[in-house]
Amino acid sequence: MEEQQAPAPEPAKAGGSNKILWVVIAILVVVVLVQAAALAGLFAAPPAKVTTLVIGTVLSKSGSLSAYGPDNENGTIMAVDEINKAGGVLGNQIQIFHQDDKTDPATAASAARTLLSANHVAAIVGATGSGQCSTVLPVVYNSAVEISASCTSPKFSNTDLTGGWFARTAPSDALQGVVAAYYAYHNLSVRRAAVIGINNAYGTGLATVFANAFTKLGGTVTAGSPRIVDEIGGSTTDYTTDLHAILDNVNAQLVYVVAYPPDGVVMMKNWWAGHSSNPGWNNVNWTFSEGLYDSAFIDPLVTASVDVSSFRGTAPSAYGGLRGPNYDSWKTNYTAKFGKVTPSLFTANAYDAVYLFALAAQAAGDASGASIKANLQKVADPPGTAILPGGWAKALGALGAGQDVNYEGASGSVDINAQGDPFSGYIVWNLTTSNSLSIKEIFPESLVNSLVVQTSSLSLQTTRMTVTGDTLSPFGRMLVAAVNLVRPD
Repeated sequence: MEEQQAPAPEPAKAGGSNKILWVVIAILVVVVLVQAAALAGLFAAPPAKVTTLVIGTVLSKSGSLSAYGPDNENGTIMAVDEINKAGGVLGNQIQIFHQDDKTDPATAASAARTLLSANHVAAIVGATGSGQCSTVLPVVYNSAVEISASCTSPKFSNTDLTGGWFARTAPSDALQGVVAAYYAYHNLSVRRAAVIGINNAYGTGLATVFANAFTKLGGTVTAGSPRIVDEIGGSTTDYTTDLHAILDNVNAQLVYVVAYPPDGVVMMKNWWAGHSSNPGWNNVNWTFSEGLYDSAFIDPLVTASVDVSSFRGTAPSAYGGLRGPNYDSWKTNYTAKFGKVTPSLFTANAYDAVYLFALAAQAAGDASGASIKANLQKVADPPGTAILPGGWAKALGALGAGQDVNYEGASGSVDINAQGDPFSGYIVWNLTTSNSLSIKEIFPESLVNSLVVQTSSLSLQTTRMTVTGDTLSPFGRMLVAAVNLVRPD
């Protein structure tokens, strides 16, 4: 019988070792490509600098704040024209584009998106009201810097919210609320106060600051206050129910109202119509915020025979005509350019916003939003060569020589802190016998700073402090901590 032999082994198939080889080669290729990309990144040219400053405005040229928007826009136009005639920014002419937010938050956000997508702005002046600023900020965040000439809600004194992409040339109502509360408690000896605020960031913010500060001073905020009410327009046409809620059976000695002229006019007409038949509505001190420091509030009431003789209010001192040494010459130039005798509230602030944008871009050598943001406080605050309104040629010379600059604006010094807030003195305004707005008392910056610190620390003076027309003090460096302590959440 034949012996069987074991079968010969099959030749190895080409798959095993070759497959491993190709895997190793693929890995090596990937590593080489990654390293090449990294090296390319190291040696690639940095992003090209932006050499044309493009600014947008989101202002209320219609709606309930239309008394301010058109003039504020003129303020920005005036600043751009001056800078362009004196050489422009980074050797190029500033471009500016305008949008009307119609005093509507949703429209303001849409306007900001248009400015970013269609016009490629790096900076926006606006909005006019705090409700609109609240919707513009999320749109511009990480893209463009927003400077408002008039959004005063305390909520913006918060870099966790703004990320440094928001600043303002008007002071925070964290200051105004403390001044109003102090004046009511000490100067008027009020112990029971009611508060009304319109339902937006401005109204709720300032109403809350007043209520908190008045309580810390030892006063009582009456039941139902702060009363937050809708703005006039839409479904709201009357405030009689709200007046009953804050004045009936609460013995309020004073009502602090935070509103705009259309709301204030209706509210005070409702009060006058019902005061004779409602005993609790008489003998009340009516005190108003700066939003009602305007003839658009007073004149319709006088026409309607409402007794406004006891009305008073608070406002940043710049709005009361105490705008510092540069305002009068700026106003003369504004009048010559636009043929309007008196600029509106916040017009000088809007003008100053443009100068801050231009200075920050010129100092950075780059007109991008990020570079403007990084240099804004540097050009706004001392030390440095003082740059006055209309002084662009001097600014170019100083920055070209490597000097620091300090903008001293038409609306005031506009020194801004890390939260983007300027400091301010305040006035208490009242009406003359001819029903025109007048300054009753002045709280200079040094006193305002002291009151904010006192109120926030509860180390309060119990004696009435005499308030006089002192010269405004330098920028209060203690503001940052003080505002953080008194602002509402």
